[in-house]
Parts: sequence; C-alpha cells; structure tokens
Amino acid sequence: MKAKKILIEFMVLCQTISLFFAFTATAAEPLTLWVHPYLPATELIKRFSPLADYLSQKCGQAIVVKVSESYKSHIERVGEERMDLAYLGPASYVKIFNTYGEKTLLARLEVNGSPFFYGMIITRHDSSINTLTDLKGKTFAFGDPNSTMSHLVPLHMLQEAGITIDTFNKTAFLGSHNDVALGVLGGYYDAGGVKEGVYYNYRERGLKLLDTSSPVSEHLFVARKDIPQSTIYILRQAMFQLKDEKILSSIKSSVTGLVPVKNEDYEYLFSVMRQLNSLSAE
Repeated sequence: MKAKKILIEFMVLCQTISLFFAFTATAAEPLTLWVHPYLPATELIKRFSPLADYLSQKCGQAIVVKVSESYKSHIERVGEERMDLAYLGPASYVKIFNTYGEKTLLARLEVNGSPFFYGMIITRHDSSINTLTDLKGKTFAFGDPNSTMSHLVPLHMLQEAGITIDTFNKTAFLGSHNDVALGVLGGYYDAGGVKEGVYYNYRERGLKLLDTSSPVSEHLFVARKDIPQSTIYILRQAMFQLKDEKILSSIKSSVTGLVPVKNEDYEYLFSVMRQLNSLSAE
C-alpha cells in the first residue's frame, strides 16, 4: 500500500510539473517576426502568418508577425535588436552587418529551386532604347532607396556601364518594384530597375529587358542574438525541414524551400555596396 501511495504521489507531482511548464510556455511573451514593408501590412501579415504558426508549433512559443513602417525603420529595428526574428532583403542585411555587426542567421529563401535571384533593368517593348548606354539623357525609376533590386543593384549596373545619376534627365524613387514597372509601362519613365519576378509578371504587358545583374543571394531570416541557442537550433531545423507547399507559397508563389545561409553568401552584394560607397565618397 505504501508503495502504491508513493507511486500515486509521484504521478500527481509529474502532472503538476507538466501543467506548470505548459502554463509557462503559454504565458510566455510571444516572439515577434518583423517583415519589411514591400507590400501592404495586411497582405504581409497574411503571407507570413502560416510560417509563424508552423514555427510556433515547432518551438513551443507563440510567434506573431509584425510589419515595420519603412525599410529604414526595419534596418534600425533589426540592427538595434528590437525584434526577435526578422525577414530581410539582401541589401538590408548587408547594411545592417556593416553598421551594427553580425547577426544570428537562420535561413534564406530558395525560389524555383535556387537561393539566388537577379536584378533587371527594363524599358517599354516599343522603346528605341536597346542598351544601357542608350539611357543617357533619359528618365529612370527606382523603387525604395534601401531596396536591393530596385535601387542598389541597378545603380551598380548603370555605373558599370558608365551611366551615372547626373547623366539622366530625371530620376525618381517610386517606392516599390510594381510601381517602377507600372511607371515604365505608363510612359512616365523611360526605364527602371526591378527584381526578375516583377519583370516576368509584367513582361506580357509590354516590358523589354535591357540588362540582367549577377546572381544575388536571396532574402533571409535572422534572429536576435540573445535568443537561446536551443531555440535557434529548433527554428533552423524547422525551416530546413519545411516542405509544406501551402506555407512556402504563402510567402511567395515561387518559394520552394528554406535553406542554410552564411555571411559569405552575400559577398557579391558586399562588393557592390563597397563600390557604391567608394564612388559616393569621391
């Protein structure tokens, strides 16, 4: 009888401990996953919530999606560690690394089977512009000043071709890749810089490709430095093992996976930004 009583007390104790840890996990502050505002906030929350829910289940802690007010505020938020997790464009990551130092890397996108993507300089299909050198004296549209493929990479491509900002008749920042494509299609600008997916989306409506960049490592996820290593390991493994097409395609229709990432994957972009900084300092 005494042994049975001890066993019952032990089982009650185990249940109490289990309930305590379950309550603690439930009561813990949710982790935040911050996204830069490349689309309206409601759309981004909708796109990234399936991934957040999946990672929540894997790490046992709620994860909520939040959207930064601007590219600039997103860079500052991540750089100053005022987030738990974050989704970044490649140029934003390089700027953060150069300004604030190394971050904890989680994974990068794989799109159509590749962790690289391209920037493209576009014009209208009926334009007399056929090469980058034909852009001298023309008008040119960029997206956001902190955007990889709608500003920094096309700017580097232009400079490599001997085209500087002061050789244009007019330049403007329109805010997004889609707005650049529409601005060119509408005849408001002679040419512009966009990522490859936007060019392909609008190509049939009348866009012409002038030039393509070197491959750039894809968008990535990072984490706050003081998140426990055990949680980082769980998050990484969950990302690498993610095969659910609904979750992946929710981020972007062409996403096929989340793959390992290291700082060296962005060496081309580090080089691009060093050259641009060198030129601006002259």
